[in-house]
Amino acid sequence: MTSQPPALSRFRKKISWHEIEKGELLSHLKLCVKEDLSSIGDVTTNACKIEGTGVANLVSREEMILCGMPLIQLLFLAFGLNSIKAEILKQDGEKVPKGTTIAKLIGRQSDILAVERTVLNYIQKLSGISTTTNLYVSILEREKVGLLDTRKTTPGLRILEKYATTCGGGFNHRVGLYDRVLIKDNHLAAAGISSTKQFSTFLHSVKSKSGDLVIEVEIDSIEYLEPALSANVDAVLLDNFAPSDVREAMNINQGRAVIEASGGITLKNLEEFSKSHPHFISSGAPIHSSRWLDIGLDWE
Repeated sequence: MTSQPPALSRFRKKISWHEIEKGELLSHLKLCVKEDLSSIGDVTTNACKIEGTGVANLVSREEMILCGMPLIQLLFLAFGLNSIKAEILKQDGEKVPKGTTIAKLIGRQSDILAVERTVLNYIQKLSGISTTTNLYVSILEREKVGLLDTRKTTPGLRILEKYATTCGGGFNHRVGLYDRVLIKDNHLAAAGISSTKQFSTFLHSVKSKSGDLVIEVEIDSIEYLEPALSANVDAVLLDNFAPSDVREAMNINQGRAVIEASGGITLKNLEEFSKSHPHFISSGAPIHSSRWLDIGLDWE
């Protein structure tokens, strides 16, 4: 049995809701108040003279892996709505069928209408990511291959989108440019690296300066794999390798580094790539190409 790379556990990171800094998130959510209400308020609800209290159900219109439920209470806080409360019936990461009531909003009807669209927007978007992620994961887990996300995220929403990845069963790659060394083709080009010898020398230099940070390097040719492994990098990203080349790389690697395959991988060829058994396949598609799922608000 092939040994496991030393850094493998560090690639199995999953951001939990408790790790998300709520103060920073609340600052972002407050932008939604200005976006929808400005300094004027809900002119439609005011014109209709909506008064009194009520109960509104959030209902899934299709099957989904749920994500974003803890945001509801934070949005009440951002909107300054003390008159309503949420009864959460389903939790993030749960698979819910079509027609499921996932939460109840209880309180002043005008306040529920003020926050309705923003609540739905977040849960629809994040549940779309978690559901698409789960589709990828369900294919990869048959071969015990992990799914990694990327930094191809909506500006300002990265932490939520990466959290949605974990709700769908995926793992989180680096959060930003600050928490992992990932040397890509543009770094190598900017440093003037054009041969395997230069490549090896360069990696040894980076390794000596990076302390305890995970070091990963992207390669686009198999000839660069052994120099990367000889430099004791933690991981190697195989960029646009064919499945047969990924398999060859795994045979050469023999558990020395984490192997990540990326580029040109879609749902159509995902199973084929999984059978070449890299440790991880990374894709930005579950985040940047997932569709919003249908969730409605119905009054009782």
